[in-house]
Amino acid sequence: MRIISGDARGKIIDAPKGLDTRPVTDKIRQALFNVWQFQIPGSSFLDLFSGSGSMGLEAISRHAKHVVMVEKGKEAAKVIRSNLKACHFEGRDANVMEQDVFDAIRQLKRNKETFDLIYLDPPYTVDEIFHPVMEALGDATLLKPDGEVVIRTRKEKKMNDRYGDLVKYREKTWGISTAHFYRKAEDQAKETPQGNPEDASGENTAEKTSA
Repeated sequence: MRIISGDARGKIIDAPKGLDTRPVTDKIRQALFNVWQFQIPGSSFLDLFSGSGSMGLEAISRHAKHVVMVEKGKEAAKVIRSNLKACHFEGRDANVMEQDVFDAIRQLKRNKETFDLIYLDPPYTVDEIFHPVMEALGDATLLKPDGEVVIRTRKEKKMNDRYGDLVKYREKTWGISTAHFYRKAEDQAKETPQGNPEDASGENTAEKTSA
């Protein structure tokens, strides 16, 4: 894997060995950061189930102001720290939380941290974790105004249109993966035109695209 753009463009980064982590392919990472290209500079970015840290590292390279990477695997967290050094990001505002994602979410809420972008990449092999982790984020207290939560799943996985105060507004599919985009219900309401059927029926009108 490599950093695609920004200060560390082209830098090769390591991935943890074994099957416990599933690195984001360069193609998917580039596609997501193309979507976020105007949101990343100066942003705060939370990378849950971080694995190699490739998403958080890419965000730092593209001038995210504050990045938190959460990974409970000891060896994977070690790889993230090594990648930070390899990219010469030691002086950046980046934090590696070596702990369970649910514990990290609770801790970040206690610390009253908020983020512009929250990215989740749970392991496909733990199917039962996808809905609970979105429910844990559903009060949207970790999300800044106009921020968004994006969770990557296998493309067959069905995710709810709403988790608490988070409403799905977009899906994008690349190969075997789908990214589900959520934002605060109040932010979605600002974007909903007068007379949109969603206002009356509550039905999902999320954009669905594939590549």
